[in-house]
Amino acid sequence: MNIDEIFKIAIAVIASIGGSAILLAAFSSWLGSLWAKRMLQNERAKHSEVLEGIKKELDILKQKEITRHFDKLAIYKDVVHLISEILRELEAVGTEKQDKISPEVEHAFALSRNKAYGYLSLVSTQDVMDKYNDMIDFFIPIMYEGQSASWIDMRSKADALLNAMRLDLGIRDSSIIYQGAR
Repeated sequence: MNIDEIFKIAIAVIASIGGSAILLAAFSSWLGSLWAKRMLQNERAKHSEVLEGIKKELDILKQKEITRHFDKLAIYKDVVHLISEILRELEAVGTEKQDKISPEVEHAFALSRNKAYGYLSLVSTQDVMDKYNDMIDFFIPIMYEGQSASWIDMRSKADALLNAMRLDLGIRDSSIIYQGAR
């Protein structure tokens, strides 16, 4: 064996080992990339499922909140209607259009105030309940004991309740106040 043959054999061995190393490196890279893509797909699928579940829960919560808001609004409208009937009767006595409150009106007042209390207690905050109780406590002596009160005082109690309801409904613009001349 001469040096040229040894050199050719050495080059052939190195080339074959290097070539297979290059092939092995390329194959490993391709296989690693394939596994990484599959693992990433699996992770995306898991996260997508979790995200869909969260979206469904959020939609349910949103729908419940919207329903609760509209139920609260409907109850507040009913309470405003009941209070406006009470105010109408109290105004008639307060402005001396009537001498006194009739027993039927007293009965209707008791019924309306208890209905309103029940409605409010189902959906409102403590602040709304406090304003309602303050207003009713103001109205009771007028209704049952013949005490007098000005329309402005009665209206301001009702406005305080309305403002508490507005805040509970998320209306935060400004407070409502009676600015009429009467």
